[in-house]
Amino acid sequence: MTHNKINKIQINIYDRLNKTSSPAKKAPIEVFKPSNKEPMANKKPMPNEIGYFKDINEKQIDRENYIQEVKNSVHEVKDGENYSSIANQYNIGVNYLLSVNGLTGKETLSIGQKLKIPNSRNAVNITQLSDVAKAMGVSEEFIQKLKFIEDGYKDDGTPYGDHEFHNTPYYDMGRKTIGIGHLMQDGDKKRMTNWEVLNTFGDDLLKMEENLWAVLGGKENYDKLPQGIKEALLDMTFNKGTAILEKTEGLIWCLKNEKYEAAINKMTDIKSLDGKELTGLCKRRLFDISRACTIYGDGPIPETNLNTIRDVYAKGRKLLEEHCKERKLNFENQIVGYDKDIRAYLGDEIYSQIINYNF
Repeated sequence: MTHNKINKIQINIYDRLNKTSSPAKKAPIEVFKPSNKEPMANKKPMPNEIGYFKDINEKQIDRENYIQEVKNSVHEVKDGENYSSIANQYNIGVNYLLSVNGLTGKETLSIGQKLKIPNSRNAVNITQLSDVAKAMGVSEEFIQKLKFIEDGYKDDGTPYGDHEFHNTPYYDMGRKTIGIGHLMQDGDKKRMTNWEVLNTFGDDLLKMEENLWAVLGGKENYDKLPQGIKEALLDMTFNKGTAILEKTEGLIWCLKNEKYEAAINKMTDIKSLDGKELTGLCKRRLFDISRACTIYGDGPIPETNLNTIRDVYAKGRKLLEEHCKERKLNFENQIVGYDKDIRAYLGDEIYSQIINYNF
């Protein structure tokens, strides 16, 4: 089956599924000194300040029923191994491995060197998408939309259903992929059952979470983030690796210091690994921003965040128009599909606030 993917996203292999053999290219992990101040989420908003809510109630408690922790100890480096291959052996994120050992990834490994291996986590009891949401402590809506984005469309232009999966490999931006955005590695099956697809999806997201622990300076700093911010960061990392956070000036600082409105305004990286701006990445960032804005609940979204949404949307339109001119496609036909996806990501309320804006 030919897999049609509209405006598909470029992926950072190193952070995403630990595929690179040269981890020395990674940037150093920041060291975070926790503040003693009370978390903003527990404070009452100041006058003229927009409040937000933090979690998804009791859903976080369910996580232990869907995660199996495996105790690890020490690994002795063998000839030919690198940080990625070692992390893969123990089913942990590369950044997580580096942070536990106080490394940046630039250090050269020596045969016989001993590395601490943190406990690994596997998704268990996963039989449907809602179970993946419970394992991650996020909303089912987020998981459904993430699957929708990764799946693309069928040959007839219709989306895949919640119980339809890519059980066999397909090529995504030239990279062999299977299931829900899983980049194939040595030893992976060439055909997965639905159960295997779902559990692999859960395992991949758990790795993304561990890598986020690392770049944010520890699990405790990740845990205090509001749910909507967590969902945005999980997708950004699933899409482009933690480099998208590390390379965006000020983003990690805003997250650590609970400046979430400012952090949302920095979720605008639309460049592929080769530096090209892509319409598909505009759509992906709009999805991330929309998830992050759920922290405001039923309250108003700050105008600065709405302006960021408008800017990214307008940039996507412009890139699509340029693409249509190059390929001699009908822009009016293409923008219908673009807007349909954007509406699905943003929801009717936010979408209505940007679509009638004068672009």
